[in-house]
Amino acid sequence: MADDAVRALLSGAATALEIGLAEAELTTLEAYGTLVGRWQHVTNLTGARDAAQFAREHVVDCLALAPSLAAGRVLDVGSGAGLPGIVIAIVRPDLALTLLEPRARRARFLTQVAIELALPNVDVICARAETYRSPVAYDYIVSRAFGSLTAFVTAVLPQRSAQTSLIAMKGSIDAADLAAAEAIAGPAAVVRLDVPGFDNRHLVRFAAACASAPGTGTAAAK
Repeated sequence: MADDAVRALLSGAATALEIGLAEAELTTLEAYGTLVGRWQHVTNLTGARDAAQFAREHVVDCLALAPSLAAGRVLDVGSGAGLPGIVIAIVRPDLALTLLEPRARRARFLTQVAIELALPNVDVICARAETYRSPVAYDYIVSRAFGSLTAFVTAVLPQRSAQTSLIAMKGSIDAADLAAAEAIAGPAAVVRLDVPGFDNRHLVRFAAACASAPGTGTAAAK
């Protein structure tokens, strides 16, 4: 798939997700994919074979999170290649992103991405979620590939303040795992996402303690 086709893919996905992307943001998303490909020989960032597959299987999916976040501070736990943190930082400059990545090589990659793509709203920290303690409170703690919901909420609970919502991007929902996570973090809302190219995507959101009642409570996935 040529570069113009990758651009068309990203633009079409953004339209389907009702996200308005400027040309400069599309260009930056493309440049991000190029950096991922360039760093593949340094550290294994993704299984994608080329920029087209990376855009289709990862960037498009991460774009689906953007409409669910209001302005504020976001902690991306286990950011890896910057998913979803870098994608969100590009399309939502009103958000301050902290990317938490325990592997040093990947953390260096994320730092380089923030520099080369001129993303002043990105801060990279090399640390494990279980041991990291931030001096500031986050509005959202998010994860796309941390593992089970139970592991996610257990790891980030010390970072959660009364204003913090926990959001996990998931495929199929394991009912037992969800119930165990709710026993730790409180009721969750499960929202089915219509992501272009994906058949089964959900957001699982554990609301902040200060959030109003609407939107909390487990919702059945459609």
